[in-house]
Amino acid sequence: MKMVKRTLIFTFVALLLIFEANALVSQEHFSTFIGTTVGIQGVFRQWLDVKNNKDGMIINFRIGRDTVYAPHRYPFPGEKVKVEYLPIRGVDVAYKVTILRRTT
Repeated sequence: MKMVKRTLIFTFVALLLIFEANALVSQEHFSTFIGTTVGIQGVFRQWLDVKNNKDGMIINFRIGRDTVYAPHRYPFPGEKVKVEYLPIRGVDVAYKVTILRRTT
C-alpha cells in the first residue's frame, strides 16, 4: 500500500513539473530581425535567408510548417521582412515572418 501511495505522489509531482515547464517555455520572448529577403533554400523550402540592411550580414532562419506568414505567402527575394525567431540548439527558428514591402 505504501508503494502505491508513493507511486501516485511521484506521478502527480512529475506531471505538475511537466505542466509548469511547458508554461515557462511558452512564455519565451521572440527576438526580431528586420531585413531584405535574399532567398529560400532547400527542396521543401527549409531555410529563409535574410540580409540585414545596416551591416549586410545574412542570417539563415529555419522555417517549416509551423512558421506563420503575414500575408499568407512566402516572401519573394528583395522584399523587406520582419522575422520573429527563437534560437533553439544553435539554430535560429522562425516562428512568424511579416512581409513589410518590396525594396527593388
